[in-house]
Amino acid sequence: MMKHISFLLILFLSLLFISCGKEQNKGFAIVIDSTSYRKAQKEVEAYANAIEQEGLKTYLIIDQWQHPDSIKNRLLNLYTKDKFPIEGAVFIGAIPVPMLRDAQHLSTAFKMDQNRYKWSRSSIPSDRFYDDFDLQFSYLKQDTTHSLYHYYSLNPESPQELTVDIYTARIKPKEGKDKYDKLKAYLSKVVAYKQAPRLAQQVLFFTGHGYNSEAPRAYMDEKIAISQQFSHLEGQKNWLEYINFSFDTHIKFRLMSELKRNNLDIALLHHHGGTKAQYLNGMPETSAVKGSIENIKYYLRSKLSKAGTSKEKQKLIIERYQKYYGVPKDWFEGTFDTNQIRKDSIFNANLDIYVEDMKGYTPNAKFIMLDACFTGSFHQDTYLAGEYIFSTGNTIVAQANSVNVFQDKWPDEMVGLIGLGLRVGHWNKMTCTLETHLLGDPTFAFQSPNNTLDINHILIEYQNDLTFWKNQLNSEYADIQALALRMLFDIEGSNSSSLLLEKFETSPFFTVRAEAFKLLSFCRDANFVTAINLGVNDSYELIQRLSALYLLRSGDESHIPFLIEALLRNNLSKRVNYNLRNAISAYSQQSLTNELEKQIDNKEYLLNKEDKRKSLQKTIDYNTEKAAKYVDEILATPQDVKNAYFNLRAFRNITVHSHLDKLISYTDTVKNKKLKLAATEMLGWFKYSSKRNQIIDFCESSLQKEEKQNIKSELTRTLNRIKIKP
Repeated sequence: MMKHISFLLILFLSLLFISCGKEQNKGFAIVIDSTSYRKAQKEVEAYANAIEQEGLKTYLIIDQWQHPDSIKNRLLNLYTKDKFPIEGAVFIGAIPVPMLRDAQHLSTAFKMDQNRYKWSRSSIPSDRFYDDFDLQFSYLKQDTTHSLYHYYSLNPESPQELTVDIYTARIKPKEGKDKYDKLKAYLSKVVAYKQAPRLAQQVLFFTGHGYNSEAPRAYMDEKIAISQQFSHLEGQKNWLEYINFSFDTHIKFRLMSELKRNNLDIALLHHHGGTKAQYLNGMPETSAVKGSIENIKYYLRSKLSKAGTSKEKQKLIIERYQKYYGVPKDWFEGTFDTNQIRKDSIFNANLDIYVEDMKGYTPNAKFIMLDACFTGSFHQDTYLAGEYIFSTGNTIVAQANSVNVFQDKWPDEMVGLIGLGLRVGHWNKMTCTLETHLLGDPTFAFQSPNNTLDINHILIEYQNDLTFWKNQLNSEYADIQALALRMLFDIEGSNSSSLLLEKFETSPFFTVRAEAFKLLSFCRDANFVTAINLGVNDSYELIQRLSALYLLRSGDESHIPFLIEALLRNNLSKRVNYNLRNAISAYSQQSLTNELEKQIDNKEYLLNKEDKRKSLQKTIDYNTEKAAKYVDEILATPQDVKNAYFNLRAFRNITVHSHLDKLISYTDTVKNKKLKLAATEMLGWFKYSSKRNQIIDFCESSLQKEEKQNIKSELTRTLNRIKIKP
């Protein structure tokens, strides 16, 4: 019956929800499709009432339009209201999914070629369309197969960075006969929690196979950082647990067991993932001869099984691997044996967590971070994060990613604020990228451990109070200090750069220094260059790792001594070393070689200096020559268009500053339309380059003479990406 009621009446009805809880000054929008509302009206209204008890005026919006633009307009109207403007929104059920194109630079890792793959794969499902009102999009089309998918292009004239205005989340059960029952049960679970919120007292973090190059230093330092972020829990009682994939051959059982603990509050899970799987283990590492042989046999059976029933193919595969590895023929035995196939299948399935494992499973961690690719693909009928929140366990909300995600980001940024009672929506709003979403109730919050600290209130009430946030730089809580830096930056912009550098140099807290470093990256000034150089030697492995990344992205000549010095050190994290080696590509071969010769004789701790010299010189030569080769292939005459296009796309990841003059000149003169467009877009990835003013000058002058609209649009987009926001 409700699907025929107008929006205005629904909005009027929302004002009838009884408000007898905390004093209200902000609002919250509940956006739901008409069928879901009709099926779960009682539970939706109970959910709205529970939120009102917490001090937020609720607005119920039943989606009558089935179009993202209409929903966004309603949210913008509610955001700009004089009284009770919304601070967030939740999308319940079948709410249209914006599929964003030409916006890959707002994600961390997604770089799929939009010209080669179908739109449903090469677009990013993202609710930043709804919650960042500054971004401007052009509507392209609706998907003919998936009616909820609506494709948009990020306008060239739009801001090219995220400044999220409201927080959002999705509550979307998987398709099936019981999806509305699951929705009702979930909303009832949220209401029950809100009636008796709890303190966050137990934290778990997990690292999976292949994550951050499996660097032990990264895990060690994460524990220190988390301990600082939750310092109010420190004491004799154990409150922080850690699990590494290497603890067991099949770690899933230990992890799933821990996630079932009733007293577990926060779980931070770092691993690889897919839409329907959490990838936890690889093949077990072993130094035992028998174990090594078993691993090889398993590998050989997996290869031979691909031959199917063809005896000829089987023979060729056996001969190939016998010759290549020198293994006996009997190591292939059992490949097609029914019992062995079953054993191998079970062994393989137990390496990871799959959607099928979630049937009947009751996770109880209240908040779970799935720091993995694709586990938050809410646009799919089934997605792994949804299995957690719609279980009969006590999990309320998960953070996950709709597409792939970069490993070298800071997933735990300000997570300590959640432990201090911050609504998870506020937290995600401050830390999200294009692909990062909350699944579940975004108003979820733990009870504050400090009766005098209402962090949700001060975040709104003192939003623009410079004096208040400067005082918070002395807070006893590390993440309150980090939040203060963020708020000061929001108020003062790049004028806060000197303060940020001071805190970066002096703060004893990992999380405060990391936040200062992140904010300095927004400034992109001389202080940031200094911070990069200092950061390579920071005591926090994450800052070392991020600094190594920015050595590549910045390309400032002052970085070269710090890069070489770091590469000469004996005791680097494997992941830091990986990023440092990538950074070599940004600089000239001669400059790096000169610096190596200048420094190496003074490194008294090197036992075999000549071996180290040769090894590092070989690395320098390989990386710089590979970059130079790519540039030469782009500039070659006659031109191999396919190869040049591939190389231009490669320079989105490897910003070769020493060749930037050539690349700008090439972009200016190349005649091929496809290559000119790719080259122009490639220049936009030099956002942090010390030579970015050359790109700005090029774009501005080219816009005056360029006649082709698609090239003008890309020039505008690149210019807006490179320029620093006032």
